[in-house]
Amino acid sequence: MLKSVISILAIVMALHASLNDDSVAQNRDINVLKSLDIEETFLRDKEFQELRENYWLYRSTIFIQILSDAYIYFPLIKKMLSDSGLPPSLVYMAMAESSFKNRAYSRARAVGIWQFMPKTAERFGLEVNMYIDERRDPVKSTEAAITYLNYLYKEFGKWYLAVMAYNCGEGRLMKAIKQAGSDDLNALLTVRPGTKRQYLPMETRKYIRKIIAMASLSQSENLMMSTNNMHLLNRGLSFPMASVEVGPGTTLREISETIGVNYQEMKTLNASLNYGFVPPYVDKFEVHIPYDKLADFKENFKRRNPDEKYIIYRVRPGDTLSSIGRRFNIHFKAIKDFNHLKGSFLSLNQKLVIPVEKAKEFEYVVQNGDTLSSIARKFNVKVEQLIDSNNQRKKIYAGDKLLIQK
Repeated sequence: MLKSVISILAIVMALHASLNDDSVAQNRDINVLKSLDIEETFLRDKEFQELRENYWLYRSTIFIQILSDAYIYFPLIKKMLSDSGLPPSLVYMAMAESSFKNRAYSRARAVGIWQFMPKTAERFGLEVNMYIDERRDPVKSTEAAITYLNYLYKEFGKWYLAVMAYNCGEGRLMKAIKQAGSDDLNALLTVRPGTKRQYLPMETRKYIRKIIAMASLSQSENLMMSTNNMHLLNRGLSFPMASVEVGPGTTLREISETIGVNYQEMKTLNASLNYGFVPPYVDKFEVHIPYDKLADFKENFKRRNPDEKYIIYRVRPGDTLSSIGRRFNIHFKAIKDFNHLKGSFLSLNQKLVIPVEKAKEFEYVVQNGDTLSSIARKFNVKVEQLIDSNNQRKKIYAGDKLLIQK
């Protein structure tokens, strides 16, 4: 009898929670729509309803996993948007674009969390060269995205139009508005009268619906409760990482060793650095570290001389900047910059700073005439150690890559 009563109470409570969540969900959805300047009637959009249901029933695990993995970037981007006066729900553009992955790369050569194309990146001040790709920097790319979205909002006057223009381009959206005779979202998402053709590309139609669905579901107590992720609802707007200034040539490894952070985590936070070190031509550069390590950095970090952190190479007969670059898997222009060389001429026995970390390990490309003994002497390691580091390999050929562990 007691079990029956408990069972009935559980069913009643579940029904009450479901009805309550339906009401809360509708208000939540309306707030999301209002923040993007969308009319409430959009909630009746059939494809939007199907997409949200699909996410709830079949993709909720992946959806939650992306939100959970974005524990650094989600609150960072949301705060930057909010501080700039943009709707916080635009954070789901980054989720739709890249799943918050700063190394995301598309076939169209769009890169980073906000998927900037090369020309758009240049247009909004993101630096892309052999040393850095600021499209991968979470802070600078978000600043550029905010500038771009503000520009699009001024151009079109509504946030949902700015979102769609970001996806399909300003010209394409202007054409669609002209053809539809309206900039109303419901009108733009309908089929052209007398045809089966749409005003907007399928990707853009799905894009705006996807962002609204994500914004709604991420605030659903029922979804978070059912997946045991209630903590995601209470994630604050605080910055989980800090930016610190370092000098030219500083390596991520020396910072990671100073503050006690895993090197791979430092590489993830600073994916904009192509080689794991700060460009040599800057006076100062902002590197990202976990916020809770800021005090350690201020107390313990000291710049080291290049000789202490990079490989010093002595030029041999037949060497060129290109051949040395291939040997150490680094662009020859980086070697030229680091050594302040005006031309490409090299002198025999000339010492060159090779911007490859003199660290625990690095990769070396075997050259003609190399032997295990000559390579071991070159890097001051034992032959046995070299063999052990490379799966007991005792025969080597030109072009092979060897792991050098010091």
